[in-house]
Amino acid sequence: MTHATGPGYLRKVILLTNLTMPRRLACGMTMIRTSALLLTILALSAPDAVLAQKGARGTAAEGRVLFHSPALSTNGLACINCHSDFDEQREPDGLMRAGHPLYNATQRATFWGQQKNDPDRYQSIGDAAVVCVEHFMKNPDKLTARQVESLSEYLKFKSPRPLTDALALAAAADKTGQYLRHDGGDRIRGRELFYSACHVCHPNANGGIGVPIPRDKDPAFYARKVREGDGLGAVLSGLDANAFALSAGNFMPFFGADRLSKSELRDIIAYLRSLPAQ
Repeated sequence: MTHATGPGYLRKVILLTNLTMPRRLACGMTMIRTSALLLTILALSAPDAVLAQKGARGTAAEGRVLFHSPALSTNGLACINCHSDFDEQREPDGLMRAGHPLYNATQRATFWGQQKNDPDRYQSIGDAAVVCVEHFMKNPDKLTARQVESLSEYLKFKSPRPLTDALALAAAADKTGQYLRHDGGDRIRGRELFYSACHVCHPNANGGIGVPIPRDKDPAFYARKVREGDGLGAVLSGLDANAFALSAGNFMPFFGADRLSKSELRDIIAYLRSLPAQ
C-alpha cells in the first residue's frame, strides 16, 4: 500500500476535511493552522529578528559588520583577528588568536585582566573595545557612541550563556628576561602553527599589519616578542610594570601560555629561523 504525499495531496486533505466537518469547526481548524504557520515563521526568523533589535544607538547587525571589518582600524586589523566570536572548542576555524574568545563574554566581571577593585577598570565590554580600537587598531578617532552600542549589542547576541567570572590571563613572559631553551623546535610543525597564529599580521613572515619578521635572530628574540607583545605581557607577568603604554607606537598583542604553549612557540621559532634571509 502506498501513501500519497506532497503539497497537492495535503491541500486535498484539508479541502475534504473542511467539507466534511461543521462550518464552525472548519473555521476553527483554519485559524489553528494559520496560527501554527505564523509561529513557525517567527521561530525560523528568530535569530535575524534578535540580531536586528535596536539598542540605544545601534544594532547587533551593525555590530557584526564592525566586528569583522578591518575598516574600523587604520592598520587593517579587525576584532575577529584577535578575538573569536564563537565557541572555539566546538567550532574551531583553524586559527590561533592572541585574545580570548568574546563568545559568552559580555557579563565578565573584568576585562583586559583587570581586577575588580581597580578604580579605573573597564566597566563594560564596550569600554574595553574603545581601548582596543585606539591602541591595537591605531584608530585615533576611537569609536562613536553608536558603534560602541552596536558592538555591545552584537556581543550580547553572541552570549547565549554569559560567563560572569573574571578571566585569568595566563601571561608567560620570562621574569628573568633571558628566554632560554626556546630552540630545538620542529620547523615542519612550526610552519603549520605560524599560518594559524602569525600569518594574518605577518603574511609569509613579511610586512602586513605588522612588521616583517627577521629570520636570523636568536630564539630568545622571537620568544620575547611573542610573550611580551607591546609590553602588556611583561606587565601582567610581573617582569616590568612600566613596559606597557597606550601612547606608545607598539601594538602587537602578546600570546599567553593558554593561547600558545612553549612547545608550540619553539616550533614556530624553528620555522622562522629556517626561512631564507630577506
